[in-house]
Amino acid sequence: MRTALLVSFLLGVASLPAQDREFGTAVRTNLAEVRSNPEAYKGVKVKFVAQFTSLGKISNPFFTKFTPTDFANFYVWSDEQPIWQEKSYEDVFGMLFLSKTHPKLEELYALRLYQRIDVTGVIRNTFQNTPWIEVVDFEPLAGQLDTAVLTHLYRGEKLMAQRLWQRAIAELSLAPGDGVPPNALRAAHKNMGICLLRMGEPQSAIGYLESASKLARGTDLEVLDLLATAKGQPDQAIDRTVDSRGLKDSERPMWEAFDADRNRQPMTKLMR
Repeated sequence: MRTALLVSFLLGVASLPAQDREFGTAVRTNLAEVRSNPEAYKGVKVKFVAQFTSLGKISNPFFTKFTPTDFANFYVWSDEQPIWQEKSYEDVFGMLFLSKTHPKLEELYALRLYQRIDVTGVIRNTFQNTPWIEVVDFEPLAGQLDTAVLTHLYRGEKLMAQRLWQRAIAELSLAPGDGVPPNALRAAHKNMGICLLRMGEPQSAIGYLESASKLARGTDLEVLDLLATAKGQPDQAIDRTVDSRGLKDSERPMWEAFDADRNRQPMTKLMR
């Protein structure tokens, strides 16, 4: 369905005169989509949200007009990228160019690391399956990630990989806060929901998973599956094979505490 809509849209764009595509209403998309289909978007005016990384130093314009004399180059991450994960953090996009005669040039130079911006640009060229984008405007947006939030999300996912669910929750619960972008908040709530499910606390998990689904606008199929499990068969999600030796009592899964209570012998029997 998504592919069909994209093809339909691109066919419509292709039928427009060049000046209409460039100077008309920009098409709302995301940078990941543009990067995956650069030829389809060539000559198209687009809008997408990005996270500022740094100014760049692209000095070889190949066949493009983007010379260092005339354009400022800068790097970004897509707004959707989970940059608390190493692979995603290293996947920086650097083919954005703003004319040095642009009235917002000084604003570009003043952008902060991780600052979110709504970019309007035209895909002027493609080279080696990469779009080269002339930025015609950008607007700073509220909310951004910072080192502390990235650290909590990173540590939380590492602890989840070790199946240390309680410790993971302790880290992930520190990630949400004022100004945290929706995608990071969604990831934190989704992961807390997973941890709670694994610990045998489905009712608490449902609240976080429903929040994650709302933030994803119902498009995260994994969250929808987790919600169905939490509401219908929560026992299937419990992690019963955790090696909890060495964990503090407060870090043990909830189901383990119940098992211990059930297996504990009455004190009167022990005294006989």
